[in-house]
Amino acid sequence: MSLDQSYLPSGAAVCSPLMTREAFANAIGLPVGVLIAQADRGYWPQMKVGRRVFINVEAVRVLAAARAQEAVL
Repeated sequence: MSLDQSYLPSGAAVCSPLMTREAFANAIGLPVGVLIAQADRGYWPQMKVGRRVFINVEAVRVLAAARAQEAVL
């Protein structure tokens, strides 16, 4: 059985550990050109699959959680 949007409750989102740079820029509200420049400089963890480049959203989440723990201490 494949995952179809009709099986999800309204407002639910399907999360993937990888997002295209364009989709990630849209999700966080940055212009695509700015995000691509930042990713090329190493500010965002990215992964190349074939000829496509993705932002590793899981790595971003882990880094954010680690920095939040540092701030609490």
